[in-house]
Amino acid sequence: MRDKPYVGEVGYSELAAHPEALDQLRNEMRLDGWHDTQQLEQFLTHLGQAASAMLFKCTVCGTHLAYTDSS
Repeated sequence: MRDKPYVGEVGYSELAAHPEALDQLRNEMRLDGWHDTQQLEQFLTHLGQAASAMLFKCTVCGTHLAYTDSS
């Protein structure tokens, strides 16, 4: 039986347990225009309050990835 790719909605503390997903999310957000590092980190550390991230796990390699609609 294969794992399900969608893990669920997470806040910062759950996301921090998967540093590869947190780094991937930071990089994606920078590409989307979040150039102020302090503002980006403020947003990320408050995930789970006003916004949340969706955590996924690759069913092939097990790497975690995250997505948030930060627009």
